[in-house]
Amino acid sequence: MQGIIFNALEEFVLENADMDVWNSVIEDSKVASGGVYTSGVSYDDAEIVALATDLCGKLNIPLEDGLRLFGGFLFEFLLSKGPIEIGEYKSTQTLLAELENVIHRNVKRIHPDAYTPFFEYMPHSENSGDLIYRSKRKLCMVAEGLIQGATTYYGQTVAFDHHHCTHNGDEDCQWTLIFSGPS
Repeated sequence: MQGIIFNALEEFVLENADMDVWNSVIEDSKVASGGVYTSGVSYDDAEIVALATDLCGKLNIPLEDGLRLFGGFLFEFLLSKGPIEIGEYKSTQTLLAELENVIHRNVKRIHPDAYTPFFEYMPHSENSGDLIYRSKRKLCMVAEGLIQGATTYYGQTVAFDHHHCTHNGDEDCQWTLIFSGPS
């Protein structure tokens, strides 16, 4: 996983707890990097899982809820650090439709070795559609949080029907999404 995601997790902890909690998470999870992350460098995926699991345990938050909260934070974090074109989309639906062709392609251009999850959005109407998420990391709760962060950014709300999930043995995660608000 790219170091920028670890940087975001650290900022998330500092914003929602404090440096003592972050230091404790780093120490207790015994990650190989020692908790030092550079944004453009790739780190073992197991480190993010260890950090998130330890953090949620310390804060007494179910892991799934913590991952969703982090995903919402991550959207704004990446927006502030990442490609400006995200702000050029008019809705979450238009962003999701172009995620692979624009956003992830740009990530790969800058960081050729980066692993990005696969997303495919298939609209049913202006306000609904199906979303497929596929990733070896199986962080579908972070994906939900990212979508929630996007809907907040675009002044929308979203209802999720997560009807296929890799955690239940399915090949990928699939949601039916229903949006309200500006589109």
